[in-house]
Amino acid sequence: MGERKGAAARDLLGWVLDRRQILIKLGAFAVTAPAIVSCGEDDVAAGNDTGGSGGAGGGFGSTSTGTTSSTGATGGATSTSSTTVGTGGAGGAGVEGGDSLDPSIFDDAASCSMTTTDIEGPFFLDDNEIPDDINLFRSDIRDGHPGCEFRLYFRLLDGQNDCEPIPDAEVYIWHCDAEGYYSGFDNQDPSTPYAGPIERTPDNLDRFCRGVQLSDRNGIVGFTSLWPGWYAGRPVHVHLVARINGSTTRLITTQLYFDADFSAKVYASEPEYAARSTNIPASSLNPPRGNPAMPTMKHTPGLITATLNVIVNRA
Repeated sequence: MGERKGAAARDLLGWVLDRRQILIKLGAFAVTAPAIVSCGEDDVAAGNDTGGSGGAGGGFGSTSTGTTSSTGATGGATSTSSTTVGTGGAGGAGVEGGDSLDPSIFDDAASCSMTTTDIEGPFFLDDNEIPDDINLFRSDIRDGHPGCEFRLYFRLLDGQNDCEPIPDAEVYIWHCDAEGYYSGFDNQDPSTPYAGPIERTPDNLDRFCRGVQLSDRNGIVGFTSLWPGWYAGRPVHVHLVARINGSTTRLITTQLYFDADFSAKVYASEPEYAARSTNIPASSLNPPRGNPAMPTMKHTPGLITATLNVIVNRA
């Protein structure tokens, strides 16, 4: 009987260790207790989506729906984003796993009653689209490219369930590098508005500035990237898609935008952007009208951080 108990214990330990390795690979190893999150009345109001729908391709499906009235992270006063330009030094460490982050970092994060949806855009690339491709489940997505370190923190919340955190959701972001180029696709010219097809087949194996993280028990994911450069015809932005259980139904497809003055100051003060920091078109800086998704931003030399509560309709 003692031998059987010992074998069972070893089997259980092996299962736990195997699961630990899987979770570490997915960036979702849990070490803290769940956060208790509540929304104000305005934060759980639902309505018809006024944003664009997600594009096809790569295994992700339709977008979610939601209203677009912006509110503060705790409900109440209207607010889209806040920005801070600091003068202190920058850190160099990468983003830690979501469960190691204190959910209180989102206390002043921008949020909406439902985060505004947006179009997917032409440069989406699914993790499973190319056979034997690199695994995009990673938190550091710089791939050695130059640029100001950019840390992005998202908390995925269920707007139809008292803003409860949504764990185990795939959150995928992608954006251009400091010079305005997207990875995976050829024939780009950042100085000219893009006029190519919406659905494109990848042309190369570059995967910089692309990554997926699995939301932890608090609904949190974090990425280390580099501040995106500008390109003609579009305001500076980061694409974001969230889906649950690896299914083809998306929780949200959106794009994140930034205050024009904030972006201009980054381009003018960070050395990697100096060569392209003059005569930037207004259309490449000004966020779109309406209620675009705009994170709370902070900048110290060499480091930019963004936090955003991403509130979706899970139903």
